[in-house]
Amino acid sequence: MTELAPERLPGRVPGRPRGDLGPDRDPVPGRRSAPLARLRAAARQVAYGALASFQDYRAMFTLRTWLFGWTVRLICQVLFFASLGRLVGSPSAEAYLAFGNAAILGPLGSLGVVSSTVGERVSGTLEFLLLSRGSTFLVLASRGLHWMADGLLTSTIALCVVSPLLGVPLHWAALPAILAVLCLSTVSCYCLALCMTSISVRRPGSRMYLTAGTTIVLMLLAGVTTAVPDSGAAGLLARILPLTHGLSAARTLAAGGRLDLGAVAGEAAVAAGWGLLAWLLLTRALRHTVRTGSLSLR
Repeated sequence: MTELAPERLPGRVPGRPRGDLGPDRDPVPGRRSAPLARLRAAARQVAYGALASFQDYRAMFTLRTWLFGWTVRLICQVLFFASLGRLVGSPSAEAYLAFGNAAILGPLGSLGVVSSTVGERVSGTLEFLLLSRGSTFLVLASRGLHWMADGLLTSTIALCVVSPLLGVPLHWAALPAILAVLCLSTVSCYCLALCMTSISVRRPGSRMYLTAGTTIVLMLLAGVTTAVPDSGAAGLLARILPLTHGLSAARTLAAGGRLDLGAVAGEAAVAAGWGLLAWLLLTRALRHTVRTGSLSLR
């Protein structure tokens, strides 16, 4: 009778001593540890991508230029829209416009990932990202996290500055909850931006039209400058857009009301939907560019 080699025995892992297979170890290598290992690899990938994104952002701004240039410019933008309410002689309209335009800074800031992903292609680094063993979607998603952080920070500063400056009602005890809701809205808009990235990565010239068009639609339909439409195609579109539900919950909190869990759940559902669609579209777009050989076209 022919004796089987140790590497061919059932439950035997080649290159490991027999004592490695204890009662808590699965005889099939990697069956139980694979999900955990993939989760750790994904977390490491996101961490390195976020670190690289913040290093890029540090190259764009110094603390002085960010604080006295970029942030002051955004505060002036909020004051400009709030002044429209003052011109019509309506304090309520002034407060509505001031709060809405301060809250939208986070979601609008997250749209920067559309241009930064095109920058990856133009600079030639996208090819190297596609050669990595990890998920290219996670790399591109984490490479734009600094846009979300910047938007949330500038939105917080704008709220804290504009509220006492213009007398906008703001329940300060609810500020942490307001920021948490705005963070969810920013994540939701970031997922929408990743969907648009699937278009801009194939057609780089479309990035400005995509971001500008999205900005206009959000400001018109999401309850930033006017009330959210409640009927027709505009009402349906408003309810699947990011920020609509989150901004409604934030306004309620700012007025001293209770947290609207229904609005928060709606914003979370919108974020999940756009996130899933972003993964499908961006993955397909990257595969298309590789298959057609159009990735190297600048």
